[in-house]
Parts: sequence; C-alpha cells; structure tokens
Amino acid sequence: MDSLLSRWRWPVYGLLVYLPVSGIAVLAAYPGRTDRAVAVLAKDFVFVIPAYVLFLGYFLLRRTRFWFRGAPLVLFGLLALVVVVQAFNPELPNHLVGLIGIKVWLFYIPLFFLGYHLVKNREHLFRVLGLMSLVAIVPAVIGLVEVVLYYTGHAQTVYDAYGASAASATQDFTTFVLSNGCTIRRVPSTFSFFYQYYLFGAAMVAVSFAWWRASRPAGRQLWAAGVVFLVIFVAAMFSGVRLAFIVIPLLLAAIIALAARSANRLPWSGLAIGVACFAIAGGTAAGVCGFAAHISQTTTEETKDVGVRSVSEAVHKTWLGLGAGSDSTAARYAFPDVKLATSVGAVQESWYVKAYLELGVFGLAIALALLGTLMYRSARVHLRLRDPRLKIVSAAILALMGWVLLYSLKAQYLDLDPINIYFWLFAGILMGLPRLERREAAEAAEPAEPEAEPVPAQV
Repeated sequence: MDSLLSRWRWPVYGLLVYLPVSGIAVLAAYPGRTDRAVAVLAKDFVFVIPAYVLFLGYFLLRRTRFWFRGAPLVLFGLLALVVVVQAFNPELPNHLVGLIGIKVWLFYIPLFFLGYHLVKNREHLFRVLGLMSLVAIVPAVIGLVEVVLYYTGHAQTVYDAYGASAASATQDFTTFVLSNGCTIRRVPSTFSFFYQYYLFGAAMVAVSFAWWRASRPAGRQLWAAGVVFLVIFVAAMFSGVRLAFIVIPLLLAAIIALAARSANRLPWSGLAIGVACFAIAGGTAAGVCGFAAHISQTTTEETKDVGVRSVSEAVHKTWLGLGAGSDSTAARYAFPDVKLATSVGAVQESWYVKAYLELGVFGLAIALALLGTLMYRSARVHLRLRDPRLKIVSAAILALMGWVLLYSLKAQYLDLDPINIYFWLFAGILMGLPRLERREAAEAAEPAEPEAEPVPAQV
C-alpha cells in the first residue's frame, strides 16, 4: 500500500502528457451529448481523481499535513462554503447546474497543494518542465500546419479534418477579413475549441521559456530548447485569436521583465534582435493588412459590450447571486439541447461578471481576496528567491498567473481547460520553489567526505 500511495505523482505526469491532446477525444465524440460529456470528464476520472486519492492517502498514512505556510486556507474554505450554498440556490433551473458549478469552481483547486509537493528538487523541476515543453510540440506543429493550409487557400481541408465538430471547434467557421484580403481564422489544433488551444499555447510559452533559460546554468542553455520555445511562441500567436499578436508578446515581455535580475535571463543582444524582428513583422502587418486599425475598432466595441453593458446588466439583475453554475459555459451539459438557459439572456464573457452573477457580491469579494492574496504571496516568493535558475521559473509562472487574471476581464478563461488546471498546479509549484532553494543550499553546504589518509608502509 505504501509503495502504491508514494506513486501519487504518476497520475499528475499522465495528466500533463494527456492535456495537449485531450481535445481529440471530445472532437471524436461529436455530435453525441453523452459521449462528449464522457470525453470531457475522462481526464478527471483517469488522472485527477486518482491523483487526489493517492495524494491524500500518502499524507494520511504518514500522519503529516499536506498544507503549508502561505496557503490561503481560510479563503479557500470561505469560497468553498459560498459555492456550496449557491449550488442550492432556488434560482437555478435544475440541480445538475449547481453540481456542475461546484465542479467548475472548486474541483481543480486541490492541484495547488499537489503542485507544491510535486517536484522533489531543482533537477526534477526541470524534467517536469521539459516533459510539458516537449509534448507541447505536437499541438503547436499541428496548429502551424493548419495556419499554412489556411493561408494557402486550403481552409476546407482543415475543416474536413474535424468532421462534425468543425463548426464548434472553429466558432462556426469564424473568419475575420482585414484589408487587402488578409484573413484570420480560428485554429483548434488538437483541442475541441480554439480558445483552449490558444490558452494552452500561452501557458506553454511560459513553461518552455522557463525550461529553455533555467534548465542549464547561465550561458549553457540548449539551443534545441530555444527552438522548442520559438515554435510554441509562434504557434500561440497564430492561434486565430486577434489579440494574440499583442498579448502573447506582452506575456513574454512580462516574463523577461520579472527575470531581469537572474543570471539566466535572456541576453540583451538576443532581446534586441527579437524586438527588432517583431517590430518589423508587426509594422508590415499593420501597413499591409490594416491590423492596428482592426484591433482598435474591435477593442472599442468589445469594451462597450463586455465591460459597460455586461456589468450594468449584472448589477441590476442580482446582488446575492443566481447560483453556482448559472453563468458557466460548462453548465450547458445540464440541458438536453446542450444550451445554457441563463437568467440574463446569454453567458457573460467576463469571468468577474460571471463570479458576481453566480456568487453575489459577497462571493465575488471572497474570490477577489483569494486571487489577490495568491498573487501577492506568489510575488513575494519570486522577489525573495536568490537562485537564478529558480527565479526564471518563478518569473514565468507569476507572469502567466497575472496574464490569466487580467485577461479574465474579457472572458471566462479561468474556467476553461487546460488553463483551469495549469493555473492552480503552477501556483503550487511556485509556492514550493523556496523549499527547493533551501534544499539546494543545504546540499551545497554539506562538507565533502575526507579522503582516507594513506597507511604508512611497514618496515
């Protein structure tokens, strides 16, 4: 039994390998409602729940606690209490919506504690980062192939590959037409929805950068790891999300800025070359395709729609909350036609508006306090780290966490696979980095065993 429980990390490894291709099962399940639900939940029953059971059993057997100093336990408890109460809100159309709401809000939060204990030492951390970076190549390359097919006039070939799921995966074949015939199409790659691929790409930009710059001492980075990062970076930008051409480089800029004091940071010469190349490409796109004007117009329209209108509707609709799951896209599986019947007419895009609608003003305050506390303590961990290699990792994770929370002003990204998993798991890994640093320092301080003195020859 002890040997089995000690392998609680294996389901987590399996989850990290499965996530990049998890959408294939969902795509294959179309158009059946039940089959899709089973495919969506497969990762939870095969990987997440076994990891939770083995993890809990491992610590119970040893009679040690799995929580740690710095974990916002009180806020976790308050959020769980509010969510469970709101799951039985009489405003909900059926009880299944409430159960799905509990799952969306709480199910992946325990990964925060698994992430803290996941890596044993610094080299183990880099092996985990390397594993994620290498498996990310598969969806990245497939996504880039789809982009090439789009821009060479073979869009139908891409759509045919997805069969019955093509419309759903590409948001009904959405195509944005810019100046001079330039177009932007949705790229789903190995995911069931293009936004999932986009968020996966953003997460892997942070992971692959950390692996590239931190897995070796300063000045000895592997060029192959740099190529992996570059492929993932380009794939994330060309995922079919218009803002990706802006916010993915901003994510990288945040990582570089946070890692500026690390000896493993990106060399200034390399940074200058990268900025110059991006400026030339961006200037060309803005001039030829009118990209800047298109983004400006779109941002203005969405600010009015997502920001002003949705906030106004939410405030006038409730202040105590309409129930957990009432505005979550995942709750559509609670209805025979797989369409969520909301009280405000349509799912609100902003995650924070959704939090207010579902949990009310008190629930929103608790959620904001939890996320704010988590970001503050994560930033404090990052600032206190001295190991240059671990500082790169903390910079990448901290930047990604901030990026997700800011971007959730626009949409319910924090609820989408796989970012809902990565957010909590990576946050736990970041909180555990000081433990790795202390362990490395203790091992370095251990005196070497004295060599045996030679025995004088007998005369």
